[in-house]
Amino acid sequence: MTNEAQIFDKIVNGRRSVRIYDQTHEYDKSIVERSLQRAILSPNSSNMQLWEFYRITDSKAKKQIAHYCMDQLPATTANELVVFVTRPDKYKESIKLNLDLINSPNNFEKEERKEKRRNYYAKLMPAFYTFDFLFIFSLLKKAYVNIVGLKKPAIREVTSIDKKVTIHKSVGLAAQTFMLSVYAEGYDTCPMEGFDSKRIKKYLALPKKAQINMVISVGKRTADGIFYPRIRYNYNDVVKEI
Repeated sequence: MTNEAQIFDKIVNGRRSVRIYDQTHEYDKSIVERSLQRAILSPNSSNMQLWEFYRITDSKAKKQIAHYCMDQLPATTANELVVFVTRPDKYKESIKLNLDLINSPNNFEKEERKEKRRNYYAKLMPAFYTFDFLFIFSLLKKAYVNIVGLKKPAIREVTSIDKKVTIHKSVGLAAQTFMLSVYAEGYDTCPMEGFDSKRIKKYLALPKKAQINMVISVGKRTADGIFYPRIRYNYNDVVKEI
C-alpha cells in the first residue's frame, strides 16, 4: 500500500456522520472554502457541473436553515451549513462553457476528437437537458432508444426523470469529496436529507427547477457526537466478481 493510500484509508475510516458539534472549539471557516474547491473538481456527468453550493454562515440564517432541517442536532450545533443544490436550468450555460473549452486555443485535443465533442455538446446535450412539456419529449426519446436498442447497446436513461437522477448523482459525488476533505482538514460533517426542501428553496431564493440534494453540517465533533458504532455489510455480501 502506498503512503497516499494509507492516508486515504485513514480519512475514509475516520470520517463519520457527527450528530453533535463542539461549539466552544475555535472554528476555521477557510477549511470549507478549500473543501468546496476540491468538491468542484469532482467527476460529474458530461462535465456539465449543474450544481451550486450555498454556505450558511450567518447566525440568523444558520438558525433558520437548521429549523428547516427539523432542528436536528447536527444542524443546530454546527458551525456552518452547506446546501448542495442541483441547477438543471443552467444547462445552456454549461453547454457554452464546454464548447468554449473545446474551441479554446489552449485545448490540446486532436481535431478529430474536438469535432466529436462539438457535436456532443451542440446536439446531444440540448436534447437530453431541454425542458420537457408534459413528458411528451421524454416518451419520444424513450421510444427511439428502445427501437435502436433492439439491434445494439443504447443508453436507456433519457427521460426528464433520468435527467434529474443524473444531476443528483453528480452533486452527490461532489458532496462526498467535500466531506472527505473536511475530515482531512481536521473537522467533521453530517449529510442530512431530513429537511423541508420547499422552505429552504424559498429562503435561498432558488429558481423553480433547482432542487436541494442534501444539507451538510460542519464542525468539530464532541466526545458524544457519534451516536452508534458503524455497521456495514461484509465485503463478500455486496461485492460480486464476474
